[in-house]
Amino acid sequence: MLIIADENIPQVKEAFSPFGEVKLLAGRHITNKDLKDADILLVRSVTKVNEELLKNTKIKFVGTATIGTDHIDKDYLKNKNIYFADAAGCNAYSVAEYVICAITTLFNVLNKKFNETTIGVIGYGNIGKKVTRFARALGFNVLINDPPLQREGFDEKFTTLEEVLKADVITLHVPLIIGGIDNTFHLINESNINLIKSGTILINTSRGPVINNNILKKRLIEKKDLITVLDVWENEPHIDTELLKLVNIGTPHIAGYSFEGKLNSTLFIYNKFCQFMNIEPTWKPFINPVEEPFIKVNPSESMEKNLNEICKKVYDILNDNSDLKQASHFNKDEFGKHFDNLRKNYRVRREFNNYIIELNSNDAIKKETLKALRFQLKN
Repeated sequence: MLIIADENIPQVKEAFSPFGEVKLLAGRHITNKDLKDADILLVRSVTKVNEELLKNTKIKFVGTATIGTDHIDKDYLKNKNIYFADAAGCNAYSVAEYVICAITTLFNVLNKKFNETTIGVIGYGNIGKKVTRFARALGFNVLINDPPLQREGFDEKFTTLEEVLKADVITLHVPLIIGGIDNTFHLINESNINLIKSGTILINTSRGPVINNNILKKRLIEKKDLITVLDVWENEPHIDTELLKLVNIGTPHIAGYSFEGKLNSTLFIYNKFCQFMNIEPTWKPFINPVEEPFIKVNPSESMEKNLNEICKKVYDILNDNSDLKQASHFNKDEFGKHFDNLRKNYRVRREFNNYIIELNSNDAIKKETLKALRFQLKN
């Protein structure tokens, strides 16, 4: 078989080469011509998979190494009897940890306390559940909005979008759905952005168009009263660089780019391909242990300060912010290339569970909190 794969899917050759020739291409530039003789297509979120791309090809399996599927025309695939597989849940911990590091970084600047704060979680899927679990462990009061799950009678206390938008921290974890009862396109828009109170921290790691970027920019210019963290943007990679300059933390769609999250995405679509082929999966991703896993913190400091020190060592989100903002003066094409290069050449970022915290304290609450965040504790 000929397998066309996005060059940014980690270890994809190692996983899929037993099935045939694996040809790596830049995801944004995969064309119909490239797929003329291909049997399998493996993509990430930058490749639009639709009739235009697949027409008159013999593709029989499409896998996306992402949790989102708004770049996939699933109706077309179904009509053509093309098997489709996503990697839902693969990087949920990565995104949840990004959110915690962003909040912790900002709270230490603003001198805020976790247990005196309400966080609104919009979207209670794989990521939203983990963000909620982490936030509750840290002492946040949590409000959750997810109309589809609420209609299903899911066992959780849900609230309205209007109530969630009144929280001190708002974090978005919804798929991009355009139209219908569960529309999330411009979920944050001109009609409701003013429900968000002054001083709120607004975080988007879902999809760029979930927030109307022009309306957000207008609010930031006119009132300068929101603290914003954007990992996703409208019109990526050619994002609004004026908005980038206005946000407190801006990153190039890498919240889910932990080493483990990226490898999980490959493993997920590999396992589904084996299921499609009705063969036993044998490949496992190669993961090195962290070279310096021990992190010592001062037990007399607050949880906010302890976690800030940990985040600086595990994942200092301000480095990604600096890398993106340094190009804010570039022209459109130059910036687009910079945005994509940051994603393609992203540093190795390991998840919380790889690190061992040296606390040297009998503080049971702090220990349980760190364990709930998946850190290991040194005995």
